Amino acid sequence: MKEKIELRGIVLSSMAVGDYDKRLVLLTKERGKITAFARGARKPNSPYLGISEPFNFGKFTVYEGFDAYRLAGGEIKEYFSDVKKDIEAVCYGTYFCDILEYISVEGVGDANILNLLYVSLKALMNPKIPNPLIRRIFELRLLAFDGEEMYAFSCVKCANDEVSAFYPAGDGLVCKRCNERLQGTKPLNETTVYTLQYVLSVPLNKLYHFQVSESVQKEFDEVVDQYFRRHVTKKFNSLQILEALS
Repeated sequence: MKEKIELRGIVLSSMAVGDYDKRLVLLTKERGKITAFARGARKPNSPYLGISEPFNFGKFTVYEGFDAYRLAGGEIKEYFSDVKKDIEAVCYGTYFCDILEYISVEGVGDANILNLLYVSLKALMNPKIPNPLIRRIFELRLLAFDGEEMYAFSCVKCANDEVSAFYPAGDGLVCKRCNERLQGTKPLNETTVYTLQYVLSVPLNKLYHFQVSESVQKEFDEVVDQYFRRHVTKKFNSLQILEALS
């Protein structure tokens, strides 16, 4: 076993193994996604009992092994207690974590994705922001960080910067002229276009500082849903549960 190291991150998932242990998947700033085993974490007097819950954000001390890590301690900065008290928020948060567990690369740190998850869980604690809107914002910005950013600031066909429709086959927006000659496009409200551009460009600390009308929310939802499903084909159990609750 190597020396102890300290990593900053969030618990994506926690699973019981053996009689008393837990298998954790952490998303860390320094080493991306890692697997860490917490020995005795399910015992009532375990020092790891409160550390090893999903959504916990903080510093984790681990020993590095050959194919996994062993938890040696931690200091939790944010438990996201309000999220854990709300069944719908838990479902959304679990869905976010499931996506990141699926797409994140082991050993490759990414502060942007970690911070995106953090601000998204924070947003789930804000009753002024609809959870379905938080979901679509998270999905769109995550794909951008993962190298699949939507082409939204100029026409994907001719580079005209006055875009007005979504072109799924081109992974982006098109101008009015190109929209008239292409098949399978979806004309968009001007505010929907601005919303897409805002989500893709704004700093993370301002990502969830807006609301939209019901009609814009509907368009935004449809566009991001189609775009996300095009790039992430895996079916997540947490999403099926979430859709059953809706």
